[in-house]
Amino acid sequence: MITIMQRAGVRDRVNPATLRRRATRLLGALGRPADDLCIVLTDDAEIRELNRTWRQLDKSTDVLSFSQLEGERPAPRPVDVPVALGDVVISLETASEQVGDGCLPRLWSAFGDPASGPAWDLLSEVTFLLLHGTLHLIGHDHEADAERAVMEALEAEHLPGLLSGRAARRTREGEPLESAVPGRTARRR
Repeated sequence: MITIMQRAGVRDRVNPATLRRRATRLLGALGRPADDLCIVLTDDAEIRELNRTWRQLDKSTDVLSFSQLEGERPAPRPVDVPVALGDVVISLETASEQVGDGCLPRLWSAFGDPASGPAWDLLSEVTFLLLHGTLHLIGHDHEADAERAVMEALEAEHLPGLLSGRAARRTREGEPLESAVPGRTARRR
């Protein structure tokens, strides 16, 4: 089940039905179609408080991930047995500020020439942040160079499909993309 919570100050900035469809496609593409995910759309004040509390960083950020798998390595399970992945908290204020910067240059190869690629808007930015945060929930990170390379490759692989509505589905070839491993609390892109 995908739950979307919108704080009062940011309501109606992103279409929750579209975001839910993209989250559903993302979980399917990651081989986790039955898993539970909570998406919290908030403002800079709340995400700053979360960042201060959980990461000891007194500043706002764009996305934080809070894994329910923290410190655990779930036993292998059938794909239709749901797991509560956790929460992806996105500041729509920070995301709005980042829209003007466009798609991250490291993702340009996924779209081709950035000048002729899709227009980058708030929903595109939020979709990227959702992808990034969800990858953290299932155990990916970008602290070490090797981890970063894997995570960035997954972002480049999945983002175009999420934005266009045609997410790649590796699960048709057999195994899910990655098995769940312990997530890390409150990571930033």
